[in-house]
Parts: sequence; structure tokens; C-alpha cells
Amino acid sequence: MGSRSKANMFVLFSSCNDVKNYVYSDSDAGLIGLESSFLDKCMDVIASVNENVVFVPRNLKSVERKSIPHESSTKRKTLTSYIPLDTQSARILAKLRKPVVVLVSPNTLRYVDEAQVNFMRQSHERKFLEIALGQFIKFLTDSKKGYVYVEKVFRGLGDVIEHALKYDIGIVASGAVDYYPKTLFTSHIDIVFFSLGFSKRERRMILEVYPVELLKMLHGD
Repeated sequence: MGSRSKANMFVLFSSCNDVKNYVYSDSDAGLIGLESSFLDKCMDVIASVNENVVFVPRNLKSVERKSIPHESSTKRKTLTSYIPLDTQSARILAKLRKPVVVLVSPNTLRYVDEAQVNFMRQSHERKFLEIALGQFIKFLTDSKKGYVYVEKVFRGLGDVIEHALKYDIGIVASGAVDYYPKTLFTSHIDIVFFSLGFSKRERRMILEVYPVELLKMLHGD
């Protein structure tokens, strides 16, 4: 990817031309996740982006116990992150005999905790966490629950990430807040992780190494 080495796994756009604006503004982004339907609609514009960037079709899927897909596929066209709606669905996702990406957001943190990481590390198949960092920043700026509660949420997020890194659970990050330009760039994501106390090596794993592994998994490599 050359100098564009970092990944922003999910960014929301309302206009095809906004993709160009984002790519030229976020000069570190070499892998960018877009809604699969948006990517299909804007393929001509995206193909004209004169930068060394990989665009990944994305899908976010909320699941409960009965709606979790159990089929296994070695090759996928769209990278799906699953949003567990309760603890039971999170545990089932951890045990599936296929690679799975689970979304960590302010709404799912109560289910995707350190205990969930322990379940994921016991899996026979590779498991990933996608940290919806843009949603956490939006929670921080919009929250009316007070400093103590917000601090508890971010401390819990840091604990989950630290625990996952300890056991080599793949971690990637996404910056979507609202539609562009209200999004985190890869440099913003890096700064937030730095402020949470993660080292340069750990941030490189999250922003560069694990996303490439996930991309290879998507293509069945």
C-alpha cells in the first residue's frame, strides 16, 4: 500500500464524490470499508480514485441467538461484522466454527467484554473484534450521563482491547460517526488509541497488521 498503510474499516458517505474528498484528505488510509450497496452504486467514481487504496465492501448485521448464520464460507464478497443484541448471541458468535468479526460499540460493550474475549480465544477459528471508535467518540460528545459513567465506558473499552491483544484476538477499527465529513480519519483513530495508553506496536497491529489479515481472510487466502 506504500505510504498509505492504515485501515479505516467503515466510513459512511452520502455522496460518491465524498469518497474522493475523504481519500485525498486522509493520506494514511490504504484500506477503507464502505457499505456494500454504496460501493456498488459508486463503483465508477471509486474506480477513478487515483490513489493506491483498497475498498472493502462492508455489512453490519445485528443478530440474536436465533438469527445467527451458522453456515461456513471460505470465500466472501462482503465483510460482515456482527452486532450481538445480548450476551447469549455474543457467546454463540465466539463459538462458531468459522471466522467471525464482532462489533464493539457503546451499545455492545456490555456483551463483548473480557469474558467474551476468553470465549473467542478458545475458538477453533480466527475471531476478530471491530472497534467502532467513531461511535465511542460520538458517545463521549453526546453523553448526558456524566463524567464517571463515560470514564467507566472508556476504561471498559481499554480493558477489552488490552485483553484481546494479549491473546492475539484480531482487532480492527472503524471511524464512522455519521456521514462524511463527520468521521474519524486514521490519524484520529491512532491518536485515540494512543490516549488510551496503547503502544506504537499495538497501534500498528490494530491499524495495519490485523486489517490485512482480515482482508486475506475475506478473499479466502
